[in-house]
Amino acid sequence: MTAQTVNNDPAKPQQRFEDLRGILRYVPQFRQRIFVIAFDGALMTQPGFASILQDVAVLQSLNIEVVLVFGAREQVRRLAEKRGITLYNDDGMGRTDAAGIEIAVDAIMHQCSDLVADLTALEMPVAVSNALAVHPAGVIHGVDQEFTGRIERVDEETLRALLKADIIPILPPLGYDGKGTTLRLNSDAVAVEVAIALQAAKVIFVAESGITAADGTRLEQLSVAEAREMHKRKDSKHDVSMLSKLRYAALACQEGVPRVHIVDGTQDEALLAELFSNEGVGTMIHADDYQQIRKARTSDVPALLSMMQQSVDDAALVPRTRDQIQSKIKDFFVLELDGNPIGSVAVHAYEEDGRKIAELACLFVRRSHKNKNHGRKLVAFAEEQARHRGCEVIVALSTQAFRFFEEKMGYTVAEPDALPLSRREKYDKSGRNSKVLVKALK
Repeated sequence: MTAQTVNNDPAKPQQRFEDLRGILRYVPQFRQRIFVIAFDGALMTQPGFASILQDVAVLQSLNIEVVLVFGAREQVRRLAEKRGITLYNDDGMGRTDAAGIEIAVDAIMHQCSDLVADLTALEMPVAVSNALAVHPAGVIHGVDQEFTGRIERVDEETLRALLKADIIPILPPLGYDGKGTTLRLNSDAVAVEVAIALQAAKVIFVAESGITAADGTRLEQLSVAEAREMHKRKDSKHDVSMLSKLRYAALACQEGVPRVHIVDGTQDEALLAELFSNEGVGTMIHADDYQQIRKARTSDVPALLSMMQQSVDDAALVPRTRDQIQSKIKDFFVLELDGNPIGSVAVHAYEEDGRKIAELACLFVRRSHKNKNHGRKLVAFAEEQARHRGCEVIVALSTQAFRFFEEKMGYTVAEPDALPLSRREKYDKSGRNSKVLVKALK
């Protein structure tokens, strides 16, 4: 075994010790929190599904309380084709007739049995629960939905009792009304209603694909408003299943679930990579300030010094001592990502001849988080802070990032005389010959 890996099998991903430390950093935050995980049915027919279940086992081993929900669209469609039955709907969101509910029950119960068997093989105690009180969806837009159901209530006491006993509840996309009628449900709705009732920390949709922007790049995060707008537009590049997830993700956040994740379940280790890294691999829909810039605190000083060291070594930043940062702590701001500091900026104010000038200083972003627009956000934030302080202009000094300021942020190169007198003296003494960049604040 080398110092960098925990396995020597070239056929398996090499797990580094620093990766394990990264996971362990999240454990106190996630311990005894409830995660509702919903799988698309199509994933359950693929070889990689066994790895997803192993990831679930990892979560449970970390004392995270897991509830499992699964979709059945693919299985219902295949069984209907095999029997020559035409379905009104295969995902629990439209009309389900008598033939459709028979297909759904047969497909879902077979699926449920396979899932229990797979989890049992991993020595994970599970229980299939009927903790949903449902009723017929009724008539919508003049059409009787027949055997399609809507969730009326979640029996949270039963689910909490199972979780307390370290038993993973499994909820299929079926429900039973007061008359004993079996009704088809949408699995996304099941996941979200359960999460709301249990006050879960997260809903994680493990989908057949991820969410991408127009240029094909991954959308890392969406606000509730953005998720709703995407659902409303019904963009053709997102199928009905993804649109459903966006709709219910927005509902979950609105009703108190802090974060909903949508990950591409066809990617290796997508579940763990999404949860145990700052940037993740999927899309997060959030109601709270997942990514925020806040005032620095005294307790941030060690982290600031640690983060700055690489830039100091690269001669991109002037070395600063603990006392220097501490004495100006009110001027520093920290960018957090999922509660972890990943960058910082400082805004110093000067007054000269009745004119206020701001200096943007100590701008840096962790190397692992570069090229993700964090620098732009910090600069824009600093400029807004300078405006609030009544400054007419903001200056920045840079030896290596001046092109960024010019081309991305609208700064212009000026002579050192543009600096306030007290700052000019320090500039001359430093001998760094930094570029002086200036921007008017309107």
